Amino acid sequence: MQTLTKRQKQILDFVGEYIKKNSISPTYEEIKRRFKLSALSTVHQHVEALINKDYLIKNENSSRGIEVKKTVDDFIQIPLKGTIAAGQPIEAIEERETIAVPKINLPETSDIFALRVSGDSMIKENINDGDIVIIKSQPTADNGQKVVALIDNCEVTLKKIYKERNRIRLQPANLRMSPIYVKPENLMIQGIVIDVIKNITTELQVEEKETTKYKILPLNQIICGDCVEVLKNIPDNSIDLVVTSPPYDEVRKYNGFSFNLHETGKELFRVLKNGGVVAMVIQDQTKNFGKSLTSFRTIVDWVDNIGFKLFETVIYRKHGTEGAWWKYRFRVDHEYMPIFIKGERPAYFNKESLKIPSKHGGKVMTGSGNRRTDGTTTKTITRPINLMKCRGTIWDYLNAGDKNPLKRKHPAVFPDKIPFDFIQCFCPNEGIVLDPFVGSGSTVVTAKQLSRKYIGIDISKEYCDLSRERLRTVNESLFNKLK
Repeated sequence: MQTLTKRQKQILDFVGEYIKKNSISPTYEEIKRRFKLSALSTVHQHVEALINKDYLIKNENSSRGIEVKKTVDDFIQIPLKGTIAAGQPIEAIEERETIAVPKINLPETSDIFALRVSGDSMIKENINDGDIVIIKSQPTADNGQKVVALIDNCEVTLKKIYKERNRIRLQPANLRMSPIYVKPENLMIQGIVIDVIKNITTELQVEEKETTKYKILPLNQIICGDCVEVLKNIPDNSIDLVVTSPPYDEVRKYNGFSFNLHETGKELFRVLKNGGVVAMVIQDQTKNFGKSLTSFRTIVDWVDNIGFKLFETVIYRKHGTEGAWWKYRFRVDHEYMPIFIKGERPAYFNKESLKIPSKHGGKVMTGSGNRRTDGTTTKTITRPINLMKCRGTIWDYLNAGDKNPLKRKHPAVFPDKIPFDFIQCFCPNEGIVLDPFVGSGSTVVTAKQLSRKYIGIDISKEYCDLSRERLRTVNESLFNKLK
């Protein structure tokens, strides 16, 4: 159901009325003046949302090229009955409002109403504090459905429902919160969620002021906050290299925080310089004998939908527990490290430091015949073998924790040698390295050791403090040590 926020509905109505009166559509500047918005970018956001929701059609070649596809007649007003808790149950707060939703997407029943959400227990279902949920009134629900539940005939809450033996579990969609258990006789289902309208208050706040970009980049700092929101403050085309490992697939407990890899990718693409690189360490969880495919989905999404080019996928080969045995699967000895580029080619690429010893280095050998595409083979040659050779796409690393007691305070770490190799290969001496999921701080610590500027972001204060603590132990660069 493509519902509209209050402001989107107002703009749609204004465009329709303006066209009816003037036979042409309003310009973005006229929309901006009509609603006293501070920036044209806000108008663009609303118009794009209306186009994406199939209410407007846009002609790119005209400043007045907006046409209304769905009008006010396509909407119906439904009651906004009150506020419901997405947290611990509270008594519903009665309100007397209505909200406009599209007629065509409503089920064939008049028993539809809306509730405003209070709390954050359903954030993993993309239902946040201040959102509005559209409810179909009914007394039953299937396992896993999101329901409005009346407990003990006095408290109402929004949760996912699961019927268990002799009890009902009301499950929050937030790892930090525990389920509520209720006896069947003490629970009444009042309806199921059929759609969500995102927070109007937040949107109106965004309208009043554009995101303030950092006038001076917060270099050599650890910033505590949601990476997508923090990245929005970083100017376009300002970062040389990103080395990171997102807390993927809940393989490790990550203080209960959630994240959005698609939105993160969009912001990283924007802040990277042309030719900038993102190197990511990622793996797939195994569930019921099948892989989650998070790594592959992320690669395809970032390339097809965001605009990155996949430069290479390197295999990070790690050494599992010696003598370990898994009964139903193979031991996992690898993680994926996709390398993404913004633009045609890396702006900086120096793999001298990535050379590895040649197996037959120093010998004189005959060979090197290569098979052509037509099936024939080139002539063999006799030549001395270099002592060092170009590294391939399988990179061996031993100790993920580097035997560092500070790093081991984090549940999922990778070797410091990983960012060390990526920074030397893809980041110029004066470049800026970013890690949006800074965790134990391996990327920023290595950047400091290599005399690069850095920015680290993490939503967990605990991990921000851990990264800062590790940074304090770095007193001089590796370059200085090597002199």
